Amino acid sequence: MTRQALARAAALALGGVFLYASFDKIAQPPEFARILYHYQVIGPSAHLPPMLPNLVAVVLPWLEAIVGLLLLAGVWRREAAAVAAALLAIFIAAAGSALARGIDIENCGCFSVGASGRRLGALLLVGDAALLAAALSLARSAAPQAPAGDGAALTRTTPAA
Repeated sequence: MTRQALARAAALALGGVFLYASFDKIAQPPEFARILYHYQVIGPSAHLPPMLPNLVAVVLPWLEAIVGLLLLAGVWRREAAAVAAALLAIFIAAAGSALARGIDIENCGCFSVGASGRRLGALLLVGDAALLAAALSLARSAAPQAPAGDGAALTRTTPAA
């Protein structure tokens, strides 16, 4: 496989993960907000109003969906991968923080907001780290080159004298 084919496969896989992860959270923002509360990172607390996790519960799934669609479509791949990497770094930090503080989270909120979700644990962090590595690799990769001849119509030639 060529480097471009590997990058495209990684973009499709990462885009699929992000798009799939957004579905249940978009459909059920109140349940996703409850999961966010369990992490005890963004509130509600004495310093942060309940509006913040509620806003995150509404906006984050749509951001995941947009990033997923961009990666699947191959549009703004590097930028979408950079946003995916940033999101994954935040997910890893939040999950790591909850684990370090001994917070038992039965459903990480990654793919489902129902009772059948994944339990927060070290295996989840390893999976997110692998996705982060793929996202960083895509974000650092060069933009795909146009096949030879595609830009020929756009170049201006001056007749030889």
